Amino acid sequence: MILQEKYLTVEALTKYIERKFEADPYLKQVFVKGEISNLKMPASGHLYFTLKDEAAMIRVVMFAKSVQKLNFKPEDGMNILLTGRISVFTKAGRYQFYAEGMEPDGIGALYVQFEQLKAKLEKEGLFDAGHKKVLPSFPSKIAVVTSRTGAAVRDILTTIHRRMPCVEVLVYPTLVQGEGSAQKVAQNIARINQRNDIDLMIIGRGGGSLEELWAFNEEVVVRSVYDSDVPVISAVGHETDFSLSDFAADVRAATPTAAAELAVPHAADLLERLSERKYRLTHSLNLIFERRQADLLALKEKLQFYGPRRLLENQIERLDFDRLKLEQAMKQQLERKQFQFERVSGRLKSHSPVYELRKSEQTLNELTRRLQTAAAVTVKDKRHQFVRQIEALEYLNPLSLLKRGFGLTYKENTLVKHIDEIELGDEVSVRIYGGKFQANVTAKEEMEIGNEKGADI
Repeated sequence: MILQEKYLTVEALTKYIERKFEADPYLKQVFVKGEISNLKMPASGHLYFTLKDEAAMIRVVMFAKSVQKLNFKPEDGMNILLTGRISVFTKAGRYQFYAEGMEPDGIGALYVQFEQLKAKLEKEGLFDAGHKKVLPSFPSKIAVVTSRTGAAVRDILTTIHRRMPCVEVLVYPTLVQGEGSAQKVAQNIARINQRNDIDLMIIGRGGGSLEELWAFNEEVVVRSVYDSDVPVISAVGHETDFSLSDFAADVRAATPTAAAELAVPHAADLLERLSERKYRLTHSLNLIFERRQADLLALKEKLQFYGPRRLLENQIERLDFDRLKLEQAMKQQLERKQFQFERVSGRLKSHSPVYELRKSEQTLNELTRRLQTAAAVTVKDKRHQFVRQIEALEYLNPLSLLKRGFGLTYKENTLVKHIDEIELGDEVSVRIYGGKFQANVTAKEEMEIGNEKGADI
C-alpha cells in the first residue's frame, strides 16, 4: 500500500517553490530589460503586462505605489529597463516579476516625459498660434525672470541698455534648476501679472542639459506662461534647445541675447529711421509747397481774367438781357390775357343772369299754360269716368234689383243661394223692396236653369 503522507498538496508545493525564490539572493534585486506587451492598468492603478524579447517572456506586476513614481507613461511596444524581484503568484501557480522601478531603454525618461507632456498640452491648445499676443513695439518697462548670477541676466541687461537705454528693466531672481525651481518660476510669472505697469516679460536661462533645463518643461511653468496677460518671450538654453515654455510663449528666442533684441528696438536704428523719415517728410513738404505755389500763380492768372469786376460786368449784361426778355414776355402775356378777357366778357354777356331769367320766365309761363290745359282735360275725363262708374254701381246695387221685384232669402241670417240649402219646415226670412217678412217652407220644387238644376218652390 502506497503511503499518502509522501504526496504534497499543490498549495504546499507552490509555497515551497515561493520560499525557494525568496531565499535566492540573486532574485531579490533583479535588473531586466525588454519590450512591453499586453499592457493593462485597471482602476486600482496597478500595472500588469508582459516583458518579452525575441526568445522569452515573463509576466510583470507593478503596484500603484511604484507606478505613481513614474515620470512617463508606459505604452505597448516601449523598450524599458526594470528593477525588482522574482516571486511566485501562488494562486495562478506561476512565477512573475514584481517591478519596483522603470525607465525607458535607449532614450532618457525625461525625454519621454517631455514628449508625452508636449502631446498633452498641445491637445489642450496651449501651443495654439491664435492665443499668442503681439509684442509691444516700444515697451517702457520689462520684467526678466531668470537666475540672478547666470550669464543670461547679464546678456539681457547689457543688450537692452545698449539698444534702448531709456527702458526700465526689473529682474525677478529665480531658481532655474533643481528642486522647487519650476514653482519659483511660476510664482514670479504670477507676481509680474499682478502689476499693471509691465509691458513685456522675458523668461529663460543659459544653456545646459535636458535635466538642467527641465524647470521650463514643467507643466506648472508652461501653464503660467500660457495664462500670462503680459506678453512673454521665452529664451531657454542655446539655439538648438527647445523647452515647452518656448511653445507656450508668445515669442521664442534662440538665446537670452536674442530675446533682448526682440524685446526692444535699437535706438541707433530708430534714429536712423527717424532721420530718413524726416528727410522724406521734408522732401515731401517741399514738393507740396512747390505744387501749391504753382497752383497759386495759376489762380492769380485766373483771377485776373475771372475776377469779381469781370464777373460783375458779365452779370450786369446778362441782367439787362434778361430784363428785356422779361418785358417782352410780360407784354405778350398781357395781350393774350386781354384777348381772353374780351372773349370771356362776350360769353358772359350772352349768358347774363337777366337774360337767362327772362328766358326761364317765358318757359315757365308756357309750361303753366300747358299744365292748366292738361289738368282741365284730365278732370273732365275723370268726371266722365266717375259718372259711368256710378251708373254701373247703381245698376249692380242689390237694392236696385229689389225695386224690380226680386227678393233675398235668409236662413238663420245666412243668404240662401241654392234650393238644396232649404228643407221643408224651415223658417226663412225674405227681404223685398221696402222691408222683410218671415215664412215657413211647406213645399219645394227643383228646376233646371241652363245646365243646372234648381227648385220651384
